Amino acid sequence: MDNEKIVETVTAEVLRQLSIISGNMPAHPGGSLYKALAIFTGGTIGFEAGLLQLTHIQSLNTGLTVVLSAAAEKILDTDRIRQALGSNTSVLTSTSPYPGPALRAADIVLIPVLTQNSAAKLANTLADSMVLTLILQALMLGKPVIAATNAADPDDNRRGEKNMSNLLPALREALQANLKKIATYGIKLTPVENLAAAAQQALAKEIKPYAQDKLAKKRVLHAESVKGAVNSGTKTIVITQGTIVTPLARDIARALKVEIVVK
Repeated sequence: MDNEKIVETVTAEVLRQLSIISGNMPAHPGGSLYKALAIFTGGTIGFEAGLLQLTHIQSLNTGLTVVLSAAAEKILDTDRIRQALGSNTSVLTSTSPYPGPALRAADIVLIPVLTQNSAAKLANTLADSMVLTLILQALMLGKPVIAATNAADPDDNRRGEKNMSNLLPALREALQANLKKIATYGIKLTPVENLAAAAQQALAKEIKPYAQDKLAKKRVLHAESVKGAVNSGTKTIVITQGTIVTPLARDIARALKVEIVVK
């Protein structure tokens, strides 16, 4: 690879990491290690708990873009979302342009409120709305997708007076079968209280260790390795003599005050 190609590759990676793609993705205040797409479908069960979990995810230095389904826009309080997540958090609705750049830039896709209706449509790969299209496309792109099941689970104890104890067994089984089916598509299902922990675990798996350059036969320190060090609380990375440190890895290390030490 010649020098010009290397510069082009590094530049493209910098733009992707900072999510400054033709101005379509606003930068998270102060920069962020990760990007997440948070999708709300039209239910209220677990909504407040989901907001709390998203604030925990933000504390992992993750920038959020929130997407509301048409039903969620009518049911949920968008002002409450901005109050909980910060006024700089981008909140998109069904009338917003399709957030393809946000999806491509996202390291993870989260569904804090997944309704029974949305679970049923996903189980049948029905993408008749922007949010369902986003979820299915995320799976096709190999993105980690995590959904809180509380609003979709007929046995969830949050329902209170909406308890479905009188549900016919066949219908209960059908609703549960929808959840089991979407899990086979790659959607990780979890109670809403575990959303942040599941997201942190998924993000940790995205971190690459030192890579082996097959051509140069040298170890390479990528930006993902620096992110992983910060995520685990490490402020010093020790590398061996001859390790290649990518320009983006150096930039992120400098910005986050991580010291790279050659052994």
